[in-house]
Amino acid sequence: MTTDDPGPDAGRARSFGAVAAAYDAGRPTFPADALTWILGPGRLQILDLGAGTGKLSKVAASLGHDVVAVDPSEEMLALCRRVPGVDTMVGAAESIPLAHASVDAVLVGQAFHWFDHARALPEIARVLRPHGVLGLLWNNHDTVVPWVRRLHRAIIGEDFLAGNDEFDPMPILLQSDLFSMVETARFRHWHDLDRNGLRQLAQSHSRVAVLTESRRESVLEQIDAIYDSTARPPEPLRVPYFTNCYRTRPSDLANYHRTLDAPLAPPL
Repeated sequence: MTTDDPGPDAGRARSFGAVAAAYDAGRPTFPADALTWILGPGRLQILDLGAGTGKLSKVAASLGHDVVAVDPSEEMLALCRRVPGVDTMVGAAESIPLAHASVDAVLVGQAFHWFDHARALPEIARVLRPHGVLGLLWNNHDTVVPWVRRLHRAIIGEDFLAGNDEFDPMPILLQSDLFSMVETARFRHWHDLDRNGLRQLAQSHSRVAVLTESRRESVLEQIDAIYDSTARPPEPLRVPYFTNCYRTRPSDLANYHRTLDAPLAPPL
């Protein structure tokens, strides 16, 4: 799903299917070091929840893990199915179509802020094994760089100026009695794009996707101007990112509740 949207908004949440191709082409991947930090050694059974087009699933599979990707958007999963070694299922965080205690890790990249947390956290705790891990990841633009700051402002709009464009999951995790201590880490990486790729990056964000055609074209004209004044073709434009990571494990209470659960999730 997406990093750009810190609040529940059903219209924006449903916008991703229509821009699945742009999302897959324009959005960055995740650094392998971030997943290694979350998952540790060994081959694990992993659920990529809110998997979208499989950006995170692809990295996890490349590290040798067994991955099932779950997302509510059939359009997004159609692209995710192209990733070798990844199984896909249509489903939601609030009703995960997996048996209890069936995975070693749940990864959520760019999607946790879309969840109904009161319903999703018990579901995540239910499918995790007793010593499993929940890892949340967000890619965020490095807005210290002036042209990236202009890019971010063009995409995010007023929320950027108000300073509230990034979602912080820490209060939700700390208030939950289903998870234990939360650890954090940050990793830097870059995403190389050409002119059309930078356009697709902008189009993949829900704030742009739900605009009227004229307003969306105005945003894309700003994106083109940023590319033309910054890029040095034929070299790609390197977009710098920070990946913010959160790692936590099921609490003793969650492990106790899991033993009382039915073996299968409610039907979707």
